[in-house]
Amino acid sequence: MKDKKTLFLTLSILGIIGLIVVFVANSSYAYEYKFENYTLFYSDNIEELNDNIQTYIDKIDDYLIPNTSYTYSDILTENYDFLVNFALDYIINNKEIYSDKITNLDNYTYYNNYMETKETNEYVDTKLLYEITDNFFGIKDFVIINDNVKIIDDYISLARYNEMVFEQKIVSVRAETNNDMVHTLVNYENGDTLKYTFKKENNVLKLYNIEV
Repeated sequence: MKDKKTLFLTLSILGIIGLIVVFVANSSYAYEYKFENYTLFYSDNIEELNDNIQTYIDKIDDYLIPNTSYTYSDILTENYDFLVNFALDYIINNKEIYSDKITNLDNYTYYNNYMETKETNEYVDTKLLYEITDNFFGIKDFVIINDNVKIIDDYISLARYNEMVFEQKIVSVRAETNNDMVHTLVNYENGDTLKYTFKKENNVLKLYNIEV
C-alpha cells in the first residue's frame, strides 16, 4: 500500500512538472511568434502584399502616428528624434517582453509633448533601441539628439514623450511597387489617407516615409 501511494505521488509530481514545462514552452513560443509578425516580407502577389502591409501597419501605427516628426527632414526616417521616441514608446508598451532588459538607475524628470512633468528611473541599453529601429526602419547607430531623454553609460531613460493615442482603424490598403520602393495608400475610417513608403531590402520591407 505504501509503495502504491509513493508511486502515485511521484507520478502526480511528474505530471505537474510536465504541465509547467509545456506552459513555459508555449509562452516562449508566443513571444517568438509575436516578434516574427513584426517582419514585413515582400510578395509579388499584390493582394497578398496588400494584406501583409495592412496587418503590419495595423500593429504599429499606434506608435508611428503619435510620434511622427519632421523637424529635420521631410523624410520621416531621417528624423532621429522620431526614431528614438518610436522605439521608447514601443518598449514601454511591450514591457512584458522587455522586462528583463529594463534596469533602474537615476530618477529623471522630463516634459512630454503637453509640457506635463513626468519622471522615470527605468532605462534600457541603447543597443536595444537600435535593434528596434533597425528592425522596423533599417536604421541604427545614429546620434541620439532628443532633449527629453537621459543617457547613463549607454543606457537611455524610458521616457514617453508623446501622450497622444491613435485609435483609427484601417479601411483599405493599396500598394504599388516601383523598383525597390513600395508606395502604399492607407485609408482610415475617419476619411484620412496616408501614403506609407517602404524600401525593399533582401525581400523584407522597411518603413521609409509617411506622407499625408
